[in-house]
Amino acid sequence: MAISFQPVPGDRPLRVGMIGLGSAAQVLHLPLLTSTNGIELVGLCDTEPYKLGKLADRYGVPGFLDSTNLIKSVEPDVVFICTPTISHLPLGLEALRNNVHVILEKPATRNLEEVLRLKAAAEKAQKLVQVAMNFRFRQDVEVVRNFINGGELGKIWRVRAGWLKQASAWDRSPWLDQPNITGGGVLMDLGIQFVDLLHWMFKYPDIRRVVAFAHQEGLKRNVEDTLHGVIEYEDGQTIHLDVSWGLRAERSIAYSYIEGTQGSAQLNPLSIWKHMHGELVNVAPVKPMSPGELYHTSFQAQLKHFVYALRGETTSISTIEDAAKTMQVVDLLYQSVRTGREVFLNNA
Repeated sequence: MAISFQPVPGDRPLRVGMIGLGSAAQVLHLPLLTSTNGIELVGLCDTEPYKLGKLADRYGVPGFLDSTNLIKSVEPDVVFICTPTISHLPLGLEALRNNVHVILEKPATRNLEEVLRLKAAAEKAQKLVQVAMNFRFRQDVEVVRNFINGGELGKIWRVRAGWLKQASAWDRSPWLDQPNITGGGVLMDLGIQFVDLLHWMFKYPDIRRVVAFAHQEGLKRNVEDTLHGVIEYEDGQTIHLDVSWGLRAERSIAYSYIEGTQGSAQLNPLSIWKHMHGELVNVAPVKPMSPGELYHTSFQAQLKHFVYALRGETTSISTIEDAAKTMQVVDLLYQSVRTGREVFLNNA
């Protein structure tokens, strides 16, 4: 059930405070926030004084070394939290206690228990908590989802999805391989985005069982650098997931293949295949964008959607309730890794 909340009035700009000024905030979110109509950036927060000062000067807003001062001083309608994952729960709870809406960079939290605490706090405060899962806002995803929902591909029975990054391209953020900060390794970084996207596209069907295998041989980090797993649903549909930070190859690879009884779809690049008049035809209705275009336009679409949702003009499609459903699957995959066994649900 969606959380009931009082929308932000539409007769004034949406006041946004940014907490955490790492690369995602600097390269993606701040430029979009300051170039999108109807949004007013009112303050920045970070624990590094030099970086904070430079960015506050650049954007002409006050800077704060702690989130409490930001919230109390500039009274934002919403805070956008782009800090390491360990801090998402306490920062989100603080904002909700002060009657401020929340946007969280992915992943929402480190585990299911933390997501559920944040969800309960949002319900109590009657505030909207949205999660920045930009895959949901890609143009190619929207096209494929419409074909699936319209029954154009028949019954979906198997999905194969993977994101294999070159070992040389591994993001060496100082905290990315610290499990106490992130909640895990490549599954929490890359895999969770596919789990979230596919589980949502298929309207959260009941899970029968999951099995997963994780490895650390590639990069010798403190967390898994490679994980492959299978999610089986009660209707027999399966998702095969393969993610890695340690691919030894010329380039990184990302793919999704969706197989149905009447057709199939592929993402990156987009294609949708159906048998028509005795021939197999690509019926994708739009010209595929380049990966770079898909990436940047997804963030633009995501931000506009979040604004419309906060104003009550649409229902959010990426909420803390959705994050709880996604994190349940992630927790099950990690449970299988820890125990070395399949994990069964619903008394299977």
